[in-house]
Amino acid sequence: MKRYRFLAILGLVLVAGCGGMRPTTFVHPNYNFGFVERVAVIPFENLTDDRGAAARMSRYFVSELLAIEVFDVVEPGEVSAAMGLVGSLRVAEMTREQIVQIGRELGAQALFLGSVTESSSLRSGANTENVATLNVRLVETETGSVIWSTIRTETGRGFWASLFGTGGDTMSQVSRTVAREAIEDLVD
Repeated sequence: MKRYRFLAILGLVLVAGCGGMRPTTFVHPNYNFGFVERVAVIPFENLTDDRGAAARMSRYFVSELLAIEVFDVVEPGEVSAAMGLVGSLRVAEMTREQIVQIGRELGAQALFLGSVTESSSLRSGANTENVATLNVRLVETETGSVIWSTIRTETGRGFWASLFGTGGDTMSQVSRTVAREAIEDLVD
Protein backbone atom coordinates (compact mmCIF):
# COMPACT_ATOMS: atom_id res chain seq x y z
CA MET A 1 0.00 0.00 0.00
CA LYS A 2 2.88 2.37 0.81
CA ARG A 3 4.29 1.80 -2.65
CA TYR A 4 1.03 2.93 -4.35
CA ARG A 5 0.79 5.98 -2.10
CA PHE A 6 4.37 6.92 -3.03
CA LEU A 7 3.61 6.51 -6.75
CA ALA A 8 0.44 8.61 -6.44
CA ILE A 9 2.33 11.42 -4.67
CA LEU A 10 5.14 11.25 -7.25
CA GLY A 11 2.57 11.45 -10.05
CA LEU A 12 0.96 14.53 -8.50
CA VAL A 13 4.35 16.22 -8.08
CA LEU A 14 5.22 15.51 -11.72
CA VAL A 15 1.88 16.84 -12.98
CA ALA A 16 2.17 19.96 -10.82
CA GLY A 17 5.66 20.62 -12.18
CA CYS A 18 4.47 20.43 -15.79
CA GLY A 19 2.09 23.38 -15.50
CA GLY A 20 2.88 26.69 -17.09
CA MET A 21 1.62 29.51 -19.19
CA ARG A 22 0.19 28.26 -22.46
CA PRO A 23 0.92 30.31 -25.58
CA THR A 24 -1.81 32.26 -27.31
CA THR A 25 -1.51 31.93 -31.08
CA PHE A 26 -3.42 33.27 -34.10
CA VAL A 27 -2.94 32.01 -37.66
CA HIS A 28 -4.82 33.69 -40.50
CA PRO A 29 -7.07 30.94 -41.85
CA ASN A 30 -7.00 32.08 -45.50
CA TYR A 31 -3.40 33.19 -45.94
CA ASN A 32 -0.95 31.23 -48.11
CA PHE A 33 2.32 31.32 -46.16
CA GLY A 34 4.16 29.98 -49.22
CA PHE A 35 4.07 33.57 -50.49
CA VAL A 36 6.44 34.72 -47.71
CA GLU A 37 10.07 34.34 -48.76
CA ARG A 38 11.81 37.44 -47.39
CA VAL A 39 11.07 38.83 -43.92
CA ALA A 40 12.36 41.63 -41.71
CA VAL A 41 12.38 41.91 -37.94
CA ILE A 42 11.49 45.40 -36.78
CA PRO A 43 13.33 46.04 -33.46
CA PHE A 44 11.05 44.93 -30.65
CA GLU A 45 9.58 47.36 -28.14
CA ASN A 46 10.49 47.14 -24.50
CA LEU A 47 7.52 47.28 -22.12
CA THR A 48 9.57 46.17 -19.09
CA ASP A 49 11.90 47.72 -16.54
CA ASP A 50 14.81 45.68 -17.97
CA ARG A 51 16.50 48.27 -20.21
CA GLY A 52 18.17 45.73 -22.49
CA ALA A 53 15.25 43.33 -22.87
CA ALA A 54 14.02 44.42 -26.32
CA ALA A 55 17.47 44.65 -27.92
CA ARG A 56 18.44 41.25 -26.48
CA MET A 57 15.18 39.63 -27.64
CA SER A 58 15.42 41.20 -31.12
CA ARG A 59 18.95 39.82 -31.60
CA TYR A 60 18.00 36.34 -30.41
CA PHE A 61 14.87 36.36 -32.57
CA VAL A 62 16.89 37.23 -35.70
CA SER A 63 19.48 34.55 -34.89
CA GLU A 64 16.86 31.88 -34.29
CA LEU A 65 15.03 32.94 -37.46
CA LEU A 66 18.24 32.57 -39.49
CA ALA A 67 18.95 29.18 -37.91
CA ILE A 68 15.72 27.59 -39.18
CA GLU A 69 16.63 28.54 -42.79
CA VAL A 70 13.00 28.98 -43.88
CA PHE A 71 13.09 32.69 -44.77
CA ASP A 72 15.54 35.12 -46.30
CA VAL A 73 16.01 37.54 -43.37
CA VAL A 74 16.80 41.22 -43.99
CA GLU A 75 19.92 42.47 -42.21
CA PRO A 76 19.11 44.55 -39.09
CA GLY A 77 21.11 47.51 -40.45
CA GLU A 78 18.91 47.63 -43.56
CA VAL A 79 15.84 47.52 -41.32
CA SER A 80 17.13 50.48 -39.28
CA ALA A 81 17.76 52.47 -42.46
CA ALA A 82 14.24 51.75 -43.75
CA MET A 83 12.75 52.69 -40.37
CA GLY A 84 14.56 56.02 -40.65
CA LEU A 85 12.75 56.72 -43.92
CA VAL A 86 9.35 56.61 -42.23
CA GLY A 87 10.58 58.39 -39.11
CA SER A 88 11.47 57.13 -35.68
CA LEU A 89 8.41 55.14 -34.62
CA ARG A 90 7.23 52.88 -31.90
CA VAL A 91 6.10 49.54 -33.31
CA ALA A 92 2.62 49.96 -31.83
CA GLU A 93 2.20 53.28 -33.66
CA MET A 94 3.03 52.03 -37.17
CA THR A 95 0.25 52.55 -39.69
CA ARG A 96 -0.62 50.18 -42.52
CA GLU A 97 0.85 52.67 -44.99
CA GLN A 98 4.17 52.70 -43.10
CA ILE A 99 4.23 48.90 -42.95
CA VAL A 100 3.62 48.72 -46.71
CA GLN A 101 6.31 51.37 -47.33
CA ILE A 102 8.91 49.59 -45.19
CA GLY A 103 8.09 46.26 -46.85
CA ARG A 104 8.50 47.79 -50.30
CA GLU A 105 11.80 49.46 -49.31
CA LEU A 106 13.19 46.18 -47.96
CA GLY A 107 11.69 43.89 -50.59
CA ALA A 108 10.10 41.88 -47.77
CA GLN A 109 6.75 40.14 -48.00
CA ALA A 110 6.28 40.25 -44.21
CA LEU A 111 7.51 42.03 -41.10
CA PHE A 112 7.86 40.67 -37.59
CA LEU A 113 6.63 43.28 -35.08
CA GLY A 114 6.75 42.64 -31.38
CA SER A 115 7.28 43.65 -27.81
CA VAL A 116 8.86 42.21 -24.72
CA THR A 117 6.19 42.49 -22.04
CA GLU A 118 8.07 40.77 -19.22
CA SER A 119 11.72 40.34 -18.47
CA SER A 120 12.31 39.88 -14.79
CA SER A 121 14.01 37.86 -12.11
CA LEU A 122 11.67 36.58 -9.43
CA ARG A 123 13.16 35.66 -6.07
CA SER A 124 11.76 33.00 -3.82
CA GLY A 125 13.93 32.41 -0.79
CA ALA A 126 17.44 31.67 -2.01
CA ASN A 127 16.25 30.80 -5.52
CA THR A 128 15.90 33.10 -8.53
CA GLU A 129 13.64 32.41 -11.49
CA ASN A 130 14.04 34.40 -14.72
CA VAL A 131 10.88 35.03 -16.75
CA ALA A 132 10.47 36.48 -20.26
CA THR A 133 7.31 37.12 -22.28
CA LEU A 134 7.35 37.92 -25.99
CA ASN A 135 4.34 39.17 -27.93
CA VAL A 136 5.15 38.97 -31.66
CA ARG A 137 3.15 39.10 -34.87
CA LEU A 138 3.87 38.64 -38.56
CA VAL A 139 2.32 41.32 -40.77
CA GLU A 140 2.24 40.91 -44.54
CA THR A 141 3.41 44.03 -46.36
CA GLU A 142 0.98 44.14 -49.26
CA THR A 143 -2.01 45.16 -47.13
CA GLY A 144 -0.57 45.46 -43.62
CA SER A 145 -2.73 42.61 -42.30
CA VAL A 146 -1.68 40.38 -39.40
CA ILE A 147 -1.22 36.82 -40.64
CA TRP A 148 0.24 35.24 -37.49
CA SER A 149 0.60 36.24 -33.87
CA THR A 150 1.74 34.59 -30.65
CA ILE A 151 2.35 35.41 -27.02
CA ARG A 152 4.96 33.18 -25.38
CA THR A 153 6.20 33.09 -21.79
CA GLU A 154 9.23 31.14 -20.67
CA THR A 155 10.67 30.65 -17.22
CA GLY A 156 14.20 29.64 -16.43
CA ARG A 157 13.26 27.19 -13.78
CA GLY A 158 12.33 23.70 -14.84
CA PHE A 159 10.70 21.00 -12.80
CA TRP A 160 13.94 19.40 -11.58
CA ALA A 161 15.49 22.74 -10.65
CA SER A 162 12.39 23.56 -8.59
CA LEU A 163 12.31 20.14 -6.97
CA PHE A 164 15.98 20.06 -5.97
CA GLY A 165 16.56 23.80 -5.49
CA THR A 166 19.25 24.09 -8.13
CA GLY A 167 19.87 27.17 -10.25
CA GLY A 168 17.72 27.89 -13.28
CA ASP A 169 18.48 29.36 -16.69
CA THR A 170 19.98 32.81 -17.10
CA MET A 171 17.94 35.66 -18.58
CA SER A 172 19.83 35.22 -21.85
CA GLN A 173 18.95 31.53 -21.99
CA VAL A 174 15.29 32.26 -21.18
CA SER A 175 15.14 35.00 -23.86
CA ARG A 176 16.69 32.72 -26.46
CA THR A 177 14.28 29.91 -25.60
CA VAL A 178 11.18 32.10 -25.83
CA ALA A 179 12.36 33.46 -29.22
CA ARG A 180 13.02 29.95 -30.56
CA GLU A 181 9.67 28.61 -29.32
CA ALA A 182 7.79 31.49 -30.94
CA ILE A 183 9.47 30.80 -34.29
CA GLU A 184 8.90 27.04 -33.97
CA ASP A 185 5.24 27.81 -33.37
CA LEU A 186 5.12 29.59 -36.74
CA VAL A 187 6.98 27.03 -38.85
CA ASP A 188 5.62 23.80 -37.33
